[in-house]
Amino acid sequence: MQRLTLFRNNKPVITIDGTAGSGKGTLAKKIASSMDYDHLDTGLLYRYLAHLKINEGLNFDDIDTLEGLKINYSSIKKVMLKTELISKEASIISKEIIVRDFLLSFQRDFANNPPSFKGSVIDGRDIGSVVIPNAEIKFFIDASIDIRVKRRLKELNLTEESCSKDYKNIYFQIEDRDIRDKTRERSPLVVPEGAYSIDTSNLSTDDTLIKALTIINSILSNKTN
Repeated sequence: MQRLTLFRNNKPVITIDGTAGSGKGTLAKKIASSMDYDHLDTGLLYRYLAHLKINEGLNFDDIDTLEGLKINYSSIKKVMLKTELISKEASIISKEIIVRDFLLSFQRDFANNPPSFKGSVIDGRDIGSVVIPNAEIKFFIDASIDIRVKRRLKELNLTEESCSKDYKNIYFQIEDRDIRDKTRERSPLVVPEGAYSIDTSNLSTDDTLIKALTIINSILSNKTN
């Protein structure tokens, strides 16, 4: 499959990249809701392919299988994909060039043809750097690893009694994911050129949204003046 190198987006696109547990997905949803744009969680796409590999034996070595696969994003969101097994497998297959190239086309098509035909907010780990490099507005979201681990513990509804033991496990999982994301050969996690960086370590989700929207409104205001 030939990798696409040139891309012009037909609709406004806001990209949000960042580390695991930094809050990029939550921010993307809130921005999309605030602006009435469509939201695409690209991590969900990798989880869906991991789900197909685990449960239906999808073979990523067979290019014909991937090219014949039809992805219905609205249906994907209804599948239970946030399990530790799927998360681990999604991280592994995200390094496969054939997988990244296949999803690249889907993501760019979503950007050019969002369901609402207004605009899109797309979050992931290589969106502003590779997928939509000429996006109107780019963000890079990060937080300290300690904060990201605590958020993961809360997300899993772990009790205080189990937190001490699970903290170390989740810490190493996130640390390992950071290393793999930043060092993979194809499309590593980087701060995209021209991106606005936001550290959410000491920010609530609402504070993060306000900060992002302030930047967005400033950029849009300058464009109309």
